[in-house]
Amino acid sequence: MASKTIYREEYRRLVERLRERREELGLSQGELARQLGWPQQRMSAVEAGARRLDVIEFFELTSALGLSPARAMKLVLPAGQG
Repeated sequence: MASKTIYREEYRRLVERLRERREELGLSQGELARQLGWPQQRMSAVEAGARRLDVIEFFELTSALGLSPARAMKLVLPAGQG
């Protein structure tokens, strides 16, 4: 049986890239969560790997981080692809 994607290395790398982007922009978890209309605890849980993003949340989050859908998808692809 396949493991849940939240536990896969690819997902952890994606979450790390999203956190790095947030930090590059100088945003706290709370500031980004407010922009999205999310509780800060949701942002914290996503970055800690305790909560998985659904596809809509992913695109909302990446848009708030200033990423186009095409650029956001490149975060998901393994290095060297896309």
